[in-house]
Amino acid sequence: MPDAISGTLTRNWLRFGLILRGLGFDAGPARMLPYLQALTLLDQRRREDVAAAVHAHFARRRDDFAVLDRALGAFLLGADPAEPRRSPPVAEPGDGDGSVSSASGETRQLNILDDADDPEVPLALATYSATEVLRHKDFAALSDEEMRAVRRMIQQMVTPAGRRRSRRYQRGGDERLDLRRVLRQSLRFNGEPLLFAWRRRRWKPRPVVLLCDISGSMERYTRLLLHFAYAMENASERVEAFVFATRLTRITRQLRIHNADLALDRVMATVEDWSGGTRIGESIDDFNRRFGRRFLGHGATAVVISDGWDRGDPALLAQATLRLQRSCHRLIWMNPLMGAPGFEPLTLGLRAVLPYVDDFISAHNLVSLEQLQELLENLDDRRQVRRQYLQPA
Repeated sequence: MPDAISGTLTRNWLRFGLILRGLGFDAGPARMLPYLQALTLLDQRRREDVAAAVHAHFARRRDDFAVLDRALGAFLLGADPAEPRRSPPVAEPGDGDGSVSSASGETRQLNILDDADDPEVPLALATYSATEVLRHKDFAALSDEEMRAVRRMIQQMVTPAGRRRSRRYQRGGDERLDLRRVLRQSLRFNGEPLLFAWRRRRWKPRPVVLLCDISGSMERYTRLLLHFAYAMENASERVEAFVFATRLTRITRQLRIHNADLALDRVMATVEDWSGGTRIGESIDDFNRRFGRRFLGHGATAVVISDGWDRGDPALLAQATLRLQRSCHRLIWMNPLMGAPGFEPLTLGLRAVLPYVDDFISAHNLVSLEQLQELLENLDDRRQVRRQYLQPA
């Protein structure tokens, strides 16, 4: 069984199968195994995705959807008890013609909903509650066991890099008339253009450049954030990863192996300034000079993960950040300290870079990493007006 549904979570979903069988649905091994495999391919935190999988594997007719949604809600303890209940198609054992008994179906459904108070049901609730707690818990406050669980959750994250429109065209759509095909087809009608053909822009994955701070002030967050870098690198071929403290190191090749822990061990063996001081300005300036033209072309998005504690010159940091922003499609700065109560960007480093950052978001828990996912996925294809250009002179 895949890791994404192993252990306690598998037992909980098998309990859900018992609930469905009690309601008269076919939820035997022949249907449960494909369903469990389907769960590994979707985001189990999105209830609508899980509901769609339940519909696809267990519904026999459209009328079953409401019953399955009600059963899933009771299983997750998230359904509204006041929602109108519909009777499932349950055949009574004594009915030789397979007729449906609405009263029996209603009684069984009420029993399932009442099982929310059963002492055994919290096993299912505990798994989802623990997952929800871990999603919002600060990385710096995690225990060793929670750290391992969060690493597994990060590895299961699907991190899209977004898309951009290419200069090349393909058949279809209605963006531009394909004159070459129109003229070619007109030869069938003595040169009369009776058939029209269209073409549209192709879409390509948008490149992403990830710059992660591994200085001493980031030590509580570094390894989990590198796990996130590993997940991004393995989700798209258009991701370049760098780490920096007092110097810049490219780690893209080290991350391109199938074992996350081994990849991070290789990164730690490669980097010479792990948990050292911080020279953010010099590191970003080094990236601009050595790699900017190579990796920031074609509409790349730059993501910097740093707390902004810098021992270098603030003027150099501001100048390097401005150049980085001008070279990329969008500049996103993630700060793990934003999760702290009463946080304000008062350090000299953050005050230097904020005028040139398009998005300033947190990086202290899984929810903030999911926010980056959503931001990357919904990037506008057009380059936005830069923030510093909107400020009065």
